[in-house]
Amino acid sequence: MLDGPVRDLYTAWPVDVSSSEAGGQDDEQLLGPDGRPTAAAVHWMEQISGKVAVVDGGRLVRRRPLQPVTLTVAPGRSGTAYIVGHPEPVTFHRSFRPTGRSANLMVITPTTLAYLDLLRQGIDSGTLTNETAAADLARPSVGRGLRATVSALGRKGPGTLPPFFATATGTRHGGPVTVTARLADTPGVGALTDDMAEATGVPLALGLAQLLDGSPVRPGVHPPESVIDAERFFHDLVRQTPRLRIDGAPDGVVVDVTPTDVEVVRS
Repeated sequence: MLDGPVRDLYTAWPVDVSSSEAGGQDDEQLLGPDGRPTAAAVHWMEQISGKVAVVDGGRLVRRRPLQPVTLTVAPGRSGTAYIVGHPEPVTFHRSFRPTGRSANLMVITPTTLAYLDLLRQGIDSGTLTNETAAADLARPSVGRGLRATVSALGRKGPGTLPPFFATATGTRHGGPVTVTARLADTPGVGALTDDMAEATGVPLALGLAQLLDGSPVRPGVHPPESVIDAERFFHDLVRQTPRLRIDGAPDGVVVDVTPTDVEVVRS
């Protein structure tokens, strides 16, 4: 969609926003059958604390997570999401060479964000471990809950951002554009993203299938976006989750191309 350099590039996933596209976090994803935090929950605590990789000014750097990024990604689609650690900025820096900023974001309500920030402070100060923070998130304490409620009053919310999307700014035909890809508003998206095992395992299997079925691949170690055929991937995903498909988006993906500059504000 872009024929010139990529400037800013973000990916985002939902935490507790509710729509037909996605559900929220629940105890089943935070706690295992033994009542202990899942590996995913512990990993999440690691990625909201310390410093995480982002791209800033075209350079790969480390920044404190949970910082706000306010975006307008398409007409009628704007709001604030928050930085969380994930591999995308590292791989995108290699694959797309953004000249501006790149980060992975959470689309999250202010109250939950404020609670995560309290856990981050506890982890960074050493009063919490990733494991104890994950356990606290699954069964929130009254004290932190009250403090988060007050802190949330001064934080920006997700507005009308899509819950699950990728957005890039750059040039097309010589003019500035924003390109945003999001999963279509269908019940099938919630069915996929509400189950962490399915949301992780199905895409992994579909990507791996492209490497094992005789399709031409370059030898070596590569970021997934540089070797996976995206068009085939989403067609295969729709076959696995038919309710993703809607009229106008047979592969379950809606792409908005807006011939304006995206306003990105970090506060």
